[in-house]
Formats: sequence, C-alpha cells, structure tokens
Amino acid sequence: MNTLSRLALTVAVGAFTVPALAASPSAADEAAHNALVSSARAQLAKAMAQAKAERAATAATSGAKAFGQNNYPGSPGPNPYRAYPPSCAAYPLPDVPSGPADQIYSTQMPFWTRNANGDILTPEVVTVTVWRIACSSGGSVTPYNSTGGFYNSMTFLRVDRSSANEGHSDYYPTLPLLQTNQGNLDWSNPATQVRAAPEPNTVVSEGAYDAPIYNSTTFVLDNFNYTAAFYHEYNDAFTLSVNPGLGADATGTVLFNIDAYSPTSATYPDAFNPLPIDGYMSTSWYSPDHGGEGMQIQVYDGDANNRTFAAGWYTSDSNGRPFWLFAQGSVPIGATTVQTTAVYVSGG
Repeated sequence: MNTLSRLALTVAVGAFTVPALAASPSAADEAAHNALVSSARAQLAKAMAQAKAERAATAATSGAKAFGQNNYPGSPGPNPYRAYPPSCAAYPLPDVPSGPADQIYSTQMPFWTRNANGDILTPEVVTVTVWRIACSSGGSVTPYNSTGGFYNSMTFLRVDRSSANEGHSDYYPTLPLLQTNQGNLDWSNPATQVRAAPEPNTVVSEGAYDAPIYNSTTFVLDNFNYTAAFYHEYNDAFTLSVNPGLGADATGTVLFNIDAYSPTSATYPDAFNPLPIDGYMSTSWYSPDHGGEGMQIQVYDGDANNRTFAAGWYTSDSNGRPFWLFAQGSVPIGATTVQTTAVYVSGG
C-alpha cells in the first residue's frame, strides 16, 4: 500500500479551500491511483478471508454441506464490531452537520474524478465534513468510549458536491481511501482502513474506495467485521486520513485530527436530554418492594410520521386489590414525551 509518509495538508478545526489541480492527472498519477485501489481492495479481501477462516475454525463443522447449513435468515442482533449503540440512529443519516463549531471539521479538497466512460478528468473540488451526534449513554454495558465513560456518539463523514455538479453521473468524483491510525498503527497496516457505511447498523455495507459519488452523501464511520484488529473507537480521539489517491506519496491527502467525544450540557445538549421515543424503549419493569407492582411498555412501528405507544401499569388499590391501568396512543416520530389516556377496565 502507498504509505502516507508525506502528507499535503493537516486539518485541525475549521474550513478552508484546497486549490483544484490545474490539469488532469498524468499517466503516472493514474498508475499510482490504480495501484492504490488494487492494494487497498486486496488487503481487505485478505482480511476478509482470514476472518472467515477464523470463524469457520471455531464453528461447529458437523453435518456441514456444500451449500451451507442455515435454513433461516439471521434475526436482528448486535454487531460485535459496531462503533455506536444500535439505538442511536436509523436510515436516513443526517445531511446537515450539528454540534459545537469547534467540533465540526470541514475542508474543501479535490477528489479523483472520472466521466461516464471512465476517462480521467481534472479533479473535482468537494466539501468534506466530519461531525458527531449524541447517542444514548445510559449505563451501557458495552462502552464505545474508553476515555469518556459511557458517553456514546455516532461519527459522520459527509461529501458535498457543489450545486452545479450535484447529481451529475456523466462526470463524478470517487470516494477516497479512509484510514485511521488510532493506537499508533502504521499507515501501511490494512487494519487502519475505515468502513464508511451509507446506512447505520449494518455489518458489511460500505462505500468502497474509488466508488462513484453522484450525489452528496453522508457516511457513518464504522468497523470492518474482520477480527478485533480492525476495531476503532470513534468516540476516542483519532486521526482520520482522507486520501483521494491523486498520485504517488499520498498527494492531496488531508488529515482530520478529531478530539475525543466528551459532551457537556452546553456542547451536546442531546446527550443529557430525554431521548426520542422509539422501539428500543419497549421494556418491562417489576418492583418486588411494591407488592409486585410493574409496568410494561411497547412502542410499535406506525406510518412515516407516527408510532403507536402502548403501556400497562399493574398496581393495586389502597385495599391491596389488583388495579390495572392500560393506555394506548400515537406518538410523533422524534417526540421525547407522550401523553395519552389511561383506562381502568372492570367487570370481567
């Protein structure tokens, strides 16, 4: 892999412009770009094969068949290499950065560009922005932030084309190589590669290096499911390398030095406010200290704007007789509170 030993630019905070290249890349630049693409893909393929081999070695092999063993698809479950709580967000991802200004990292930079025939064009200047949003941090048993307690976030990278270029597929920039050397990894180590997924809560979805970008797109920074060596904690401080592959020696690469996520009520108020009501809040509660009193709450999918909220409160009256209250109502998506009527049914 082409190491990032000589970097053209380092970004700490703020936005500025990197001048576009005056001419199309040379034949040597194209050769270096293609070599980097091949190397990156080959190293990920090797890591994938290794991960599959390790999983196969630890799995039960009795009764193995040529076409596999699973009759049923998988059911929803946690990705062991997830970088954020699965309850944090669903598709679509945000397309407007938020958070404190000094923690929104943005710059303009040229990306490798082709036309519909695959011909190499003058690099197109795009805007690259990195930011975080607050996730649930309420006593998670799986910390995603080794330096900030249980404060969890989701980290985004967005590529914005100019309004004049938006949607053009007859010419388009391509996704750069994304890497992080968190833990002092050498840039040539394939474990530095970052999985940029256009959808959250996925295992293999990614925006592959050198893939076309027709429309401005937000990606969530995630981990490849290729053993623990590829695991990065994006809540901690890390350096993100954005390498468009414009030529040898990492020409045009930008480094984003991302601070550790450590929210306050002023910088990330959502980290301390009530969370939007969604299906992850479906639960039951029981108190043996109150005569077996308990609650059951369910949040069901609804339409594009609302969900259905249902609850049962199983308590007793002053004489110790069962007194059960039931409630059901509609809650707008994004709401943090719900008000509905509770009823007591008697007579059978």
